[in-house]
Amino acid sequence: MACIGDADPFTAAIPATKVELTVSCRNLLDRDTFSKSDPICVLYTQGIANREWREFGRTEVIDNTLNPDFVRKFILDYFFEERQNLRFDL
Repeated sequence: MACIGDADPFTAAIPATKVELTVSCRNLLDRDTFSKSDPICVLYTQGIANREWREFGRTEVIDNTLNPDFVRKFILDYFFEERQNLRFDL
């Protein structure tokens, strides 16, 4: 993890901090035939150099709901003044 208070700008790492993301959804489409959908959220991050999407993590599956409030949180490094693309697939 980067240190924000490094004195030497030539050896200092990019300033970063941890962020915690919580996911919830409302009014999802019902894709199940005989019951309500069982949603899960998959978070992908995009690499800077190769621009490929990599799976970062998954939430738990919540049975029979169209309005999930996922318990699992994603904890990411946030780099200041750097674009970080995220993709959430449900």
